[in-house]
This record gives sequence, C-alpha cells and structure tokens, in this order.
Amino acid sequence: MTGTALYSCFDFCLQSEIALAELTPAVEGDPRPVVHVRLGAVPEALSDAGPFRFGIQTSGDDVLLNVAGNARYLVRQGQEIVVDPVPGGSERNVRLFLLGSALGILCHQRGLLPLHANAVVANGAAYAFSGHSGAGKSTLAAHFSHKGYGVLCDDVCVVSFDEAGAPIAWPGLPRLKLWGDAALVFGHDSAKLDRAIEGLDKYHVPLTLAGSLQPVPFRRLYILARTENDEAAAVSRLRGQRAMAAIMEHTYRASYLGPMGLASQNFRQCAALLNRIGVYEARRDWGYEVFEREADLLEQHILDVD
Repeated sequence: MTGTALYSCFDFCLQSEIALAELTPAVEGDPRPVVHVRLGAVPEALSDAGPFRFGIQTSGDDVLLNVAGNARYLVRQGQEIVVDPVPGGSERNVRLFLLGSALGILCHQRGLLPLHANAVVANGAAYAFSGHSGAGKSTLAAHFSHKGYGVLCDDVCVVSFDEAGAPIAWPGLPRLKLWGDAALVFGHDSAKLDRAIEGLDKYHVPLTLAGSLQPVPFRRLYILARTENDEAAAVSRLRGQRAMAAIMEHTYRASYLGPMGLASQNFRQCAALLNRIGVYEARRDWGYEVFEREADLLEQHILDVD
C-alpha cells in the first residue's frame, strides 16, 4: 500500500505515501503546488472542536473525516491529508474516500469549487453533467468518450477562476466508475477491470484525459433529470435563483460547507460561476433502450453555439 510518488491532481500535485494507481504520475518539473498525503495516527476526535456533523469535525483550519470501518482522515489547511486506516480494512476503500470526500474537503480549503459532476470537452471547452446518484453522469461520459470526445473528469469537476474571473475546469482522475451492466454496454469485460468499491458491482474504466492535463474554459452545466409520465425529453435553461440553487445543490460535499465555515465562500463562487456559464436542466427518458437517442439529443445541444 505504501510508496512515495508524485501524482497529478487538479491544480496541484499529491506527494503521497499511499500508492494511488487511480491517478496520473506528475511530470518532472511540474510547477503546481504540492499537497502531502501521509500515513499517521489521527485522533478519534479533535480538541477544541464541536460535535461531528455529516461525518466531519472541524477545529480551526483542520477537518477530521471519520469513515467508520475504513479510516480516519485529517485534512489540514489545504496542505496535507493524514490517513489512519482501520487495521484489516480494505485498501481499495481507503483510497476511495481519500480521493473522494477527503479530497473534496481539501479542494474547499484551497478555495476551489468542486462540483459533483462529470465533464467532457467539446469545441475546446468543458461541458459538465450533474445530477443525483443514478442520474447517469458516468454512463453519459462513457457515451461521449465512445464517440471520440475527451472526458475531462469523472464524479468531481473542480473549477477555479483565472485572473479575469473566467471559470476554468481541471482534469480529474483518469478513469470512469461504471456499474457492471454499463461497462458491458460499452464493450468492457468487468473481469478485466479493477473494482471501484469493495463488494459492489462497480468498476474503474481507464481514460486518457482530455487536454493533456491542462485546464479548459468551463462553458455549461447540465442538471440531469428523469422525465415523468408522458413528459417529452427537453433541455431548458435555468436562470436566476433556480440556476443558483442548482449550482449550490450540486457542489461536491456541500453538506461539509457549514461545519467548515465555508458557506459564504461557496455562495460567492457559485454566483461568480453563474455569471459566466449557462445552466440547463436536461430531462431525459430513462433506460438503455433509449439511452443513445437521449444522449445524441444532448450532444446536439452542446454543439449548438450560444
């Protein structure tokens, strides 16, 4: 499980004592700042801290994430993650929460805006798909990848703002997490894939990330939803409070923001993002038998020029 290596991750690099095969090794001379991941003892609770809320406890700029039966993660000032695995626990699940919730906390600490979304690249810009669990974010990204589009990120789309205030989206982990049936649809044999979560029929499908690890302008966010009754599939633009609420709702690990004291930061970031991008609701019919048709309609919307 252990080893020291430097990995590419969003707008920083991870210098990790835990081998992270899910990430791309950083190239020599990478100028991005380095965040350290190390193994060490993490207390069951932080001193001078309030109660646990949503699985985390905060003390100043430190956040303790406790994943029962897996590990404790101490995320410190956006600079370091200390990991204390449970003896005999799953190494796969230790990495899962390290590269998920713990990394989300770190991004918030560093002033980044992580969205719970997948993103693909078209016309040199990022188009992200968000939605609740089961909305088909990763399956949709796999469809676009199969058609030759670059996939920028899976599950977490990290956004920052350049000096002019324009939002840019960063490449994420170079893989898609697909359920076994979805992986089979796209021609993958699950027996040859790494399992994403211990005990579940969900797998890592490797990707070659778009943009050669370079960020791209962020253009649109689509909120995926299911049609109801005889409702026709449609893509409609959200504006004002509805659009703002959608961005805030689909901020990655939004429940952590209150305990971390970062709700105001997130509000400002979401408002700045809304000022620069289009936010849409994409209501689609569900099911593999209509998936390609619905995905093609969304592709056509993406290719339409604002």
